[in-house]
Amino acid sequence: MWEQFLQGLQNSSPILQFLGVMLVAMVPFIEGYFAVPAGIAIGFSPVLTIAAAIVGNWISVMIVIFAGDTVKKWFNGRKTSAKKEEKKLKRLERGQKLFNKYGVAGVSLLGPLFVGDHIAALVCIAAGASRRNVIIWQTIAIIVWAVGTGVLVMLGINIVK
Repeated sequence: MWEQFLQGLQNSSPILQFLGVMLVAMVPFIEGYFAVPAGIAIGFSPVLTIAAAIVGNWISVMIVIFAGDTVKKWFNGRKTSAKKEEKKLKRLERGQKLFNKYGVAGVSLLGPLFVGDHIAALVCIAAGASRRNVIIWQTIAIIVWAVGTGVLVMLGINIVK
């Protein structure tokens, strides 16, 4: 579906291609690591594709981070049964352990491998990390993953040629 969307933009202006890749990169679990290879494979400029994926993914993750405080307050303020409360506490403990082990940097950088950038950001916020640290490390992770994916795709294309 997303590849077809980008293929539809194949003969359009670089601005529309940029916006198309940016839109694809905004979608949770698709993010930059799908948008970059798809855009490059279709023939978009690698540099513009990587930049668009970074911008799109970053915008959507920032929305999650800023909404994360509200979601956390709502989640913590809900009235639940004792059984649900116990389950919630177990989940929070598990998330807190992962956060304590890897910190904001580790969760942000490794998150795309397991849960995606959006969930990784929420885990950090829920674990009590400062919004500033989450923003910094998510920005670094988004750039690293998009550039890394772009480099790997370009190396793969050059090997095939």
